[in-house]
Amino acid sequence: MTSTSTGGYTSGNWLVKEGNERAFVDQWTSVAHWCLQNSKGARSFRLIQDTNDPRHFISFGEWDDLEWLTVARGQSEFLRLFRGCQRLCDRFEGSDYVVALALPE
Repeated sequence: MTSTSTGGYTSGNWLVKEGNERAFVDQWTSVAHWCLQNSKGARSFRLIQDTNDPRHFISFGEWDDLEWLTVARGQSEFLRLFRGCQRLCDRFEGSDYVVALALPE
């Protein structure tokens, strides 16, 4: 059974430069707070850290609709903050998602 949710999700896979873990968390927090305060479509954000490799983080964002994400990404302050996260990393990969299945409904 496919979900009827129109929400969108983002995910990032981050490998932070050694010694920059705390700075990265602080910078990522700034991005998340900016989104929550400045984008009506931002729902929630999570950042998880790998227990085996503290340089590895995965981020999740929930949006009312991916169109809100597009609007946020077009804002200069969002770009400045997000690029600040990227500068602290050796590697970043990100993607956008929609719900294919949700259980229970």
